[in-house]
This record gives sequence, C-alpha cells and structure tokens, in this order.
Amino acid sequence: MIAAVGETRVPPPRLGRRRLVRAVATLAGLAGAFVGVMGFLHTPYGRPLMRRLGMSCPAMKVSPGAAEAVRLRAVASLRTAVPAPARPALGQALDVSRASDVKAWTDARGLACAEETRPSHAIRCSGVVGQPAPDPKGPPSYQIVFSFAPDGRLVSVDRLRSTLTASAAARLFSQVSGELTATLGPGGRMVGDATPAYLAGGSMHTARLQYRYSDYLATITAMNISGRLVLHEQYESARGT
Repeated sequence: MIAAVGETRVPPPRLGRRRLVRAVATLAGLAGAFVGVMGFLHTPYGRPLMRRLGMSCPAMKVSPGAAEAVRLRAVASLRTAVPAPARPALGQALDVSRASDVKAWTDARGLACAEETRPSHAIRCSGVVGQPAPDPKGPPSYQIVFSFAPDGRLVSVDRLRSTLTASAAARLFSQVSGELTATLGPGGRMVGDATPAYLAGGSMHTARLQYRYSDYLATITAMNISGRLVLHEQYESARGT
C-alpha cells in the first residue's frame, strides 16, 4: 500500500553551486563506486542536482546494449567472490523475471506505471491507478523502477521514498535493513548513523547498509538532502554475461 500518494509535493531542494559540488562529492564517497553515485543522480532528487551543476545524462544518448555494458563494468568493481545466499528484490527474481512478470506484480497492486526505452528498458511506477498523477517537475513521494537488460532479464529494482520525516526515514531504514539482514545474514557494511537525531541534524547526513556478493548487490540509503529525508533501496544483479 502506498499511503503517501496524493500528498502535497515538496519541490526539489535548492542548493548553492558550491554546496551542490560538495553534495555530489559526498555522494561519491558514500557510494564508493560509480553505481551508487550515478544511481542516486538519476533519481528525482538527483536529477535537479545534475541540472544545476550543468551536467546532462549521457546515458540517454547511448543504446540499451551500451548502457548495460557500462552497468556491468560498474558492478564488476563492487562484486566479491562469494555468492549471495538469496537475492531479494521486492518480490521479483533478478535475471529471471521479465517485463510481463513485473507488470503482473504492479497490476495486482494497482500501481500506475509507464515504460521507458532509454537508456535501457525500464518500468517506472510512481503512484496508484485512479489517484492524481504526481507532479512531473517534483520528486514523487514513492517510486519504484524496474530495469531490464537488452535480453529482457530484470537486472535491478530501485525504490525511492521521499518527503519523509527523520523519524519515518529512520524507522523505514531499520525495517528494510532488518529484513535484508534477516535474509542475508550479518555481513553487510554499515556506514553512518540511522537515528532520527543524526539524519535530521544536517544536509547530507546519511546512513547506508550495503551487501556485496559475486552475483548480487543491495544498498539501503537514508539521506538528508537540504532538510528533506529520502530512503533509497537498490537491488541489483551482479552476474556477468
């Protein structure tokens, strides 16, 4: 159930250019690799940061095959030698589920979704059928993106929840990370502090839990972006071709 649909949309944060540069540098440090920072920069909060820095999305100009090659090079820098004991991805099976499986899942939950073809085939869900459509110029309060390889396999699932309070962000981080730890075990890498006081304490205050395996990457991030709290989940196949 998506309780936040229909709420008043909060405009993207407005930061000075120097703070934007520092924000992107912080993201890069937290992510530790291309996947994390680039993934965030292409979320509804990250895209305004790119525009204000004078950056564009070069991936929109490349083919799905080329985009997948870039993704594979990025995940190769993160994968380890140990296979994952499981690969949770919001009820989907990475490298197995197809667009038809995802559509059946989203239809059963009444999600309003749209398909995209660049830089790769994706299904983006940002609301509930019958509810007012989210403002395309502002960050949705809830969004899921399912991304597919050129051969049709589901290779990543991203869920973004924004316009959260610090308490809600901390609670959701604890809930999601707890579920992930219960499935994968205690081997995740934790960075930052997920308490409400810390997350509310300043822009770019972040908590992140990351699991890395030979065939799977999972990252849960709670972040304060100029006073606005977001929770980003990413579940991604790390298998090569």
